[in-house]
Amino acid sequence: MTQQPQTPNSESRFADQPAPRPVHPAPSQEDRPTFDELTAQAEAADYSPLARHLDDEARTELGLPAAPAELTIGHALFQRIRQYFLDQPAKAGQLPDSARDLLHL
Repeated sequence: MTQQPQTPNSESRFADQPAPRPVHPAPSQEDRPTFDELTAQAEAADYSPLARHLDDEARTELGLPAAPAELTIGHALFQRIRQYFLDQPAKAGQLPDSARDLLHL
């Protein structure tokens, strides 16, 4: 390993610059949800808008009934749908923003 040359503080480009400041104040610990609360929010979310974006190919691969059938999407099925779209980024790219936002939960 080669030694990196050390620049004296007086020659540093940042010597006269003020120290960086945070953009926003840090949130208090009371404002931050716990992992369990975040998990409960994800499990209680309404994933039903994803159903209309599943084409016949996706339904077949996921083992779901054909397109006119109603789907109830719970958290477990959502995880399978999410993995399907993660494995096929081209299809995920065709989804509207609202559906992609659900996939990010």
